[in-house]
Amino acid sequence: MIDTQIFLRAAMNRKSLPAKIIFDLRHAYQLIVSDAIVLEVQNVLNRPELQAKFPQLTEGVVDQVIELLEAAEIVNPAEVQAVARDPKDDMFLACAKASSAHYLVSEDKDLLVLNPYGDVQIVNALDFLRVLQDTKS
Repeated sequence: MIDTQIFLRAAMNRKSLPAKIIFDLRHAYQLIVSDAIVLEVQNVLNRPELQAKFPQLTEGVVDQVIELLEAAEIVNPAEVQAVARDPKDDMFLACAKASSAHYLVSEDKDLLVLNPYGDVQIVNALDFLRVLQDTKS
């Protein structure tokens, strides 16, 4: 699982660590999302104020992210409990709990402090990249 900020950072900078995970290594893991997560990522990437501030956030880049989300495994948890300090983060935790996810990739401190969350490791992008590299070798 990958949170919204990682998708946003990947879309804004194709040379970033999140972009490497999202675009270059997309076949090295199974992406899991919920309908709510897909909607949030779409809404954030299509915000006019972000597109105006970051010209690299083009329609083509946004479309690439949307295609990845549409190809992901969809898990819609029956219940979203209040767990995180930021209620908007609860949908990621609920999806992780309802799925077979082993990792939730985030740079959000409100999520990272919850590591581990049940069987799910909450890690930043660099740590997840290390996991992927260790898996390949």
